[in-house]
Amino acid sequence: MSTKPVLLIFIDWFSPGYKAGGPIASCLNFIHLMKKDYSLYVFTSDTDLGETEPYKNIIAGKWIEAESNDFMIYYAETRKPVLKQIREGVAAVKPDFIYLNHLFSPKFVVYPLWLKWKGFIKCKLVVCPRGALYESALAVKPYKKMPFMKLFRWMGIHKKIRFHATSEREQKAILDYFPGSEVLVADDLPNTKQPVFKTTQKTPGVLKCIFIARIHPIKNLLFLLSALSPVKSGIQLTIIGPVEDEMYWEKCKAVLSALPANIHAHYAGAMPNHALLPVLQDHHLFILPTKGENFGHAIFESLLLGRPVLISDQTPWLHLKEMQVGWDLPLDQPADFAAAIETAAGWDQFTFDQWSRCAWQYAKKFIENPDLKRDYLQLFS
Repeated sequence: MSTKPVLLIFIDWFSPGYKAGGPIASCLNFIHLMKKDYSLYVFTSDTDLGETEPYKNIIAGKWIEAESNDFMIYYAETRKPVLKQIREGVAAVKPDFIYLNHLFSPKFVVYPLWLKWKGFIKCKLVVCPRGALYESALAVKPYKKMPFMKLFRWMGIHKKIRFHATSEREQKAILDYFPGSEVLVADDLPNTKQPVFKTTQKTPGVLKCIFIARIHPIKNLLFLLSALSPVKSGIQLTIIGPVEDEMYWEKCKAVLSALPANIHAHYAGAMPNHALLPVLQDHHLFILPTKGENFGHAIFESLLLGRPVLISDQTPWLHLKEMQVGWDLPLDQPADFAAAIETAAGWDQFTFDQWSRCAWQYAKKFIENPDLKRDYLQLFS
C-alpha cells in the first residue's frame, strides 16, 4: 500500500479531450512532475469542451487506473448528477490535498470550495486561477463572474485556501481581488520532452505562419487577419483550433474572404496535441496576438520545436526580440505586427535557422530550470 500523500485534482476537461487546450496540457505536465511524490487522482468530465456526446472507449462513473498507470481517474457522467459524484469521489479518495484548476467552474471549482466552507472537505485546498483574474478574462461574461467574486469574499473562502499563482503578475491579480490571501508562485509547467532541432526550407519573400488557439475573441484571430491585410510578402496562414464563438468566427470568415491575393489562409479545424508537432515544424512563425495568456502552451510548444513566435505583450513571454526568439508587441500597434511579419518573410535560410535555434535554446533553458519541482512541492506542504 502506498504511503505517499494523496492529491486529488479537479479539472473540467482532460485527456482524451483536447479542445480546452492549455489547462489539459498543464494538468498532464503536472502529473508527470508529481507522480513520484504523490498518489494522484484526477476528477473530470466525460465530455470534451463544446461537445454533447461523451468520449468513446472510456469507463465513466467510477475510479479507474489511467492507461499510463501513473494515476487514477474518474470521468463524471455528465448526464447524471455531477455534484453527487463529486461528494462521493472525495469521500472515496480521502485526499490530503485538493488542487482546483481555474476559478469560475460551477461544478469543478465553486462546488468543492462550498464543500470546504461547509466543512465536508477537511484537507488542504489549493486553487490555481489560471489567468481567470486578469482584466482580459474578467471582461468576458462579467455578469456571471463578478457575483462569484463577491460571494467568495463574503464567505471568506480565500482565507480557507492557498492560491497557486503561475507568475508574479497573477500573484498581484489574486491579491488585488482577495487581499490577505496566501499565494505561492510556481511557473506553469511546460512539456519537457523536447525533440531534436529540425529546420524547414525558407525562401526570402515567403512566410508560412500558423495560429493555434480556440476561435474566441480573447485569442484575437480577427486582429491578426486585419494586421495581415497590408503585408506585401507571400504569406501562407494555417489556422488550427475549435470554433468556440460562432458569431466571432463569422466575422473572421468575412475578413478571410477579403484578404489580398498574396495571402493564402487555410482553416484546418481542431487538432489533438500529438498531431501538432509535424504541422508546427512545417511552418516558420507562430502567431498569437492574444488579449491575455496565463502561460500559453501553444506558444511554448512552438519555442520547444525551435519556431520563433509573434505574440502580444499580454503573456509571460517577454523581451523576445533581443534574444532573437520572436516578438512580443502591444495590441494598440497593429502596424508593428505587420512589420514583424514582413521582416520574418524576408529571412533567408541562414537567418531563419539562426532565429529558430535561438527559440529552441530558449525553451531548453526553461525546461531545465531545477527550481520548478521545488516550487510545486512547496504548494502541497
